[in-house]
Amino acid sequence: MTRALLCLLLACLPAAIAKDCGEFPTGQNPGPEELSAEIALCSARHDVPTEIIKAVGWQESGLQQWRPDGTFVYNTSDCGLGMMQLTGDTAKQFDLEQLKRDWRYNLDAGVKVLSQKWKRAVRLKDTPPDPAARKVLENWYYAIAYYYGAKDEDYLRKIYTHLKDRPGRLNRILSQPVEVALPSEVIPGFSFGDLFQAFAGNRFEDKDGRPHQGPTHLGTFGDPRTEAALEKLIEKAQKALERDKVRTALKYLRKVAEVDYDSPLKGRAERMAQELVEAAQASLVEAARLYGDGELTEALKLLRQVSRDFKDHPLADEAKQRIKDYKAKQ
Repeated sequence: MTRALLCLLLACLPAAIAKDCGEFPTGQNPGPEELSAEIALCSARHDVPTEIIKAVGWQESGLQQWRPDGTFVYNTSDCGLGMMQLTGDTAKQFDLEQLKRDWRYNLDAGVKVLSQKWKRAVRLKDTPPDPAARKVLENWYYAIAYYYGAKDEDYLRKIYTHLKDRPGRLNRILSQPVEVALPSEVIPGFSFGDLFQAFAGNRFEDKDGRPHQGPTHLGTFGDPRTEAALEKLIEKAQKALERDKVRTALKYLRKVAEVDYDSPLKGRAERMAQELVEAAQASLVEAARLYGDGELTEALKLLRQVSRDFKDHPLADEAKQRIKDYKAKQ
C-alpha cells in the first residue's frame, strides 16, 4: 500500500466511524441571568451545588446548547447532546429529542445524572452517608469523575481549574473563584479509587479514618434570593394569621408551595396550610354540633367563615352547601 493511499484512508476514517446522531434543531442560547436562574432551580431540585453544575457544564459545552450561528452543539464520535453532553445509555434515560430542542430539559437531565453519580459514589462506603457531606465541594470528586467516566484525575483537574479561573461566561455566572482541593494534594499516598471524606472546617479523612488538614469549601444550593423571597412570603402569612386573615395567609402559603423544587420552605408552607385546613374541618364538625343543638345562628357563623377563608377550595363548597341545607330545614 502506497503512503499516499494510506494517508487517504486515514483521512477518511473519522467520517467513516462518525455516528448518526439524528436531526438537530437550531436555536439560541439563554443569557447569563436566565441560565444562572435555571441552574439555581436545578441545583435545588436535585441537591447539587451550583458551582459543580456550572463547571461541568462549561467543560462539556461551554454552557451552550447551540453555537453562535444557531447550530446544535453535539459530539460526532459519541453523540454527546447539547449543554450537558449526555451520551449512550445515560442519554436514553431521557427523551432524546427533548434533550436536543430544550436547553432547560438538557440542563436538568445533566444535573439529575450528577446526583445519580453522587449516589453511586456514596454506595462505595461501608458506613451510612453523612448528610452534611453533600454540601462540601471536595466530596463531589467521584461524582464528577463518574459523570465523565474518568479513571484518573485529569478531568477533575479541568473542572477544578474552571472553578478557579472562571473562563468565558463562567466569569458572569460564578460570583467568585473557588480553589477546590484534590484529595491527592492533601492525603499522602492517595490514589484514584481510594475512599475519603472532606469536612467543613478544612479537614479530610483518608480511607482508614486518619485526619488530614486541607482546604474545604461549602457549595451553594439553589438561589439564596429566591429562598429569601419565600421566607418573606411565609412571614407575611404568619402576620396575616395573627390578624385572623386566614384567606390572605393561604394566598401567601400557596405561592410558596407552588415553587417547582423541594425547598424546605415549601414543606413548611404546606404544613402550615394543612393545619389551617384541619382547623376548618374542625369548624365544620363544630357547626354540625351547634346545628344539632338548635344553635343555627352560631352554626351559620362558622360556616360562613369557612366559606370566606377557603374560597376556591372544596371546603368552601361544603360550607356553602351546609348553609343552604340548614336554612332549607328551618
